[in-house]
Amino acid sequence: MYHFLPHPELNQRATLLSNKALFIYCLLIILVAALFRFIPRFVPGVLGYASNINIPDLLTDTNTMRAQYGKKELRLNAALTRAAEKKAAHMFEHDYWAHISPDGVEPWSFILGQNYDYVYAGENLAKNFQTSKDVVQAWYDSPSHRDNLLSPNYDEIGFAVANGVLNGYETTLVVQMFGRPRDLAKIAPASEERKILEAAKSEIPLAEPAPAVSGEKKTQFAVPNIPTLIDVPSFMRGFALIFGGFISLLLALDMWYSQKNGIKKFTGHTLFHLTLFTLAIMGIWLLFRPGLVL
Repeated sequence: MYHFLPHPELNQRATLLSNKALFIYCLLIILVAALFRFIPRFVPGVLGYASNINIPDLLTDTNTMRAQYGKKELRLNAALTRAAEKKAAHMFEHDYWAHISPDGVEPWSFILGQNYDYVYAGENLAKNFQTSKDVVQAWYDSPSHRDNLLSPNYDEIGFAVANGVLNGYETTLVVQMFGRPRDLAKIAPASEERKILEAAKSEIPLAEPAPAVSGEKKTQFAVPNIPTLIDVPSFMRGFALIFGGFISLLLALDMWYSQKNGIKKFTGHTLFHLTLFTLAIMGIWLLFRPGLVL
């Protein structure tokens, strides 16, 4: 009984709210965090971030955001889309997430590699999001990404939505590339945009994949709902809800029973351990939070 309720005679907290119990809870949280960091190293792809992101929605949401601020609509360009696909594939193949690869390859290399002669160009990246709208909103919420998103210097845009394993986690990478061609007469016609959107709906990448090399990672484009054994955000929400709810229930019982029986045993040590427990929960959530932009 006194595992859940404070002891009325000894003026002690419930066993499950004792300093020892709170210490064990913190160790459990640290253990879960450690497992989530080490499992991908030994069993890549088991943990992941499931998503349902697609190019048509990214284009619509981007242009809707631009329209709200009086910016012109961007036209979907095949060369920029191929460049974005190449960049996404390159990040998966070389296991990095950055504008510049570890060996010094810059975003502009992918754009120039598609013979896109530009005056202005830009790149936004995102990973671990669930929907297209979330991606565009996150870019807008970041000042540096918003500059690209709403820049009047661009006329065209390209997207890649690629699924694969990055740093051991199954995830979806989104690459957004902007450009203004040196020759404005070469701005993509509406027919080119329709072709890209049709290819996106058919889940066909415009950039032809290179022949498979032994040991090379396989990248899939625009495939929603990645099958993983454990979806990290869902697990973390469930873990926090169950664990936090359990502690909250114990605290509610403790306060109710203590007030009813006049038991005084709330000390600074209790507050310290509860604060430590709360910080541990927040820390593990921040460590594995979904949705990052670059």
